Amino acid sequence: MTTPQPAGPAEPVLVLVCAATARELAVTSGLREAAKTWQVVPVVTGVGIPHTLLHLPALIARHRPALIVNTGIAGAYEGGGWEIGDLVLGTSEVFADLGMEVPGGEGFEPLGAYDFADASVRAPLPLSAPETAVEGLKRGRGATVNQCTGTDETGARRRRLFNVDFESMEGAAAALAARAAGLPLLEIRAISNMAARRDMRPENVARALERLTDFWARDGRAVVDAALRAARGADRTFTP
Repeated sequence: MTTPQPAGPAEPVLVLVCAATARELAVTSGLREAAKTWQVVPVVTGVGIPHTLLHLPALIARHRPALIVNTGIAGAYEGGGWEIGDLVLGTSEVFADLGMEVPGGEGFEPLGAYDFADASVRAPLPLSAPETAVEGLKRGRGATVNQCTGTDETGARRRRLFNVDFESMEGAAAALAARAAGLPLLEIRAISNMAARRDMRPENVARALERLTDFWARDGRAVVDAALRAARGADRTFTP
């Protein structure tokens, strides 16, 4: 008769926390200290869409996380009541400068408007956006661009075309990688500038990073817990 062998220790639940730069990733140090029932794997994926899509899928396959977190600074489109230092929980992401330059009208048509476009660019990519009681954490729709907004006209056009609140250079790429792996993506950013006439004052960037540092130390664990509960409810399965 074969004696049953005791089960080994359960594999830890991993949360892959990614940011474009080491400076942005550093704001999550408090989250790593606060984690209790899961472990944080912090990674720098590089600035922009190409680097995110180059590095993140391999990191997902290597670590097999239950949740991906994308964090960093962002620009806010004018007209939405955003201020420097505001914290935003992304509800969706879209590639906002992927398309065709055209004469007349807006001068630009999104790739998703064409019948040959992939389904991933036809509609915004949904993100993990759990309901939370965190004070000061606003909800917003993200746009991801290769070329950051530098004029009032470009910012206004992107807001009109895509009905978005903030922009970054990585969010939709991270969302696309997460979608391909069947995983949820939680995006938390802080506003460092207005996505209008270019103005990247160092003190505003520092303010945004300070707000993120405080958030991840004080409230990050609760938001990640909520995202993990939502993921379990959705019965997601990892597909490498």
